[in-house]
Amino acid sequence: MSNAKLPGPAGSKKSKIGPVDIETWANLLLQKMFPVWYCVRYVSEMPMEMLGDINPKSFLAHRWLSVADTNNAAADSLEKAGPQWKDLSQLLRKIYRTKRFKRYLSMKNITAVKSSIIDYDYGDILEYSENECKDIPKHHAEHYDQLTAEVFGDKSMHHPFAYREWDGRYYYCNEEEPRKFASLLQHCRDKGRDLTVKADIEIQHVDMRTVEIMRSRYWLLLMKRETAYQVAYLIRAARIPCQMAEFESRRSDLIFLVLKKTDYRTAQIVEAMFRRHFPRGLIEWGRYLCTHQVPFRNR
Repeated sequence: MSNAKLPGPAGSKKSKIGPVDIETWANLLLQKMFPVWYCVRYVSEMPMEMLGDINPKSFLAHRWLSVADTNNAAADSLEKAGPQWKDLSQLLRKIYRTKRFKRYLSMKNITAVKSSIIDYDYGDILEYSENECKDIPKHHAEHYDQLTAEVFGDKSMHHPFAYREWDGRYYYCNEEEPRKFASLLQHCRDKGRDLTVKADIEIQHVDMRTVEIMRSRYWLLLMKRETAYQVAYLIRAARIPCQMAEFESRRSDLIFLVLKKTDYRTAQIVEAMFRRHFPRGLIEWGRYLCTHQVPFRNR
């Protein structure tokens, strides 16, 4: 058995053009004779680029991680991959769910809005207000009354909000530029007020039963695109079925590597990757959905 550093799969940056020495030849022979063992060893030793934050904070909710967009993008990819991946494609489309409740909601919970013409990525709606709403008076009680009347004037109306159970974030489903809404929240924070309004809350959640079914049948491994291509090359060389599935379009540098759990050999490979690279360079999507849960309190 050669102790030389494993060469990368064909087409990777690790591949070198030149005379084939004995150690390289020996490794190529091992890859051909023991492809699963070789793949396990390779993924244990390879460097893996960090994923970064897949669910960043922002005052704009559409810049957060979208479970719906992620699942639909992956499902679209798998539908094009052939009938053996149809089952997973269907499961992915069933995961994202919504329901609605009419409740009183404290504005202290709101960190973002649905839309704004401002393109700068402030961390939350209060930071947006501090930088973009300096011209709006919001220091005195009369300012509070005026802003409240302009933003939530109709006391019989239930105003639109949304809550995401996979990260516990609320946002306001605004139709107009949220300058006055943000100014009102800044006043509440600065003066220690707690404004509560009638809200029509859309609860965005995942169907945990469907997630568990998916997890019992498949691995969906989220990683950097180039890394996934290298690993997929070795897995396919071992004659193990695998497929690529797209992540949401805003992170085109990431992709899912999909494997079936019916093949026992995949467990060895996945375990090796998890042992070395989880969670900075590798995330299992089903596990992520199961462990990131902040249920809405229906009260």
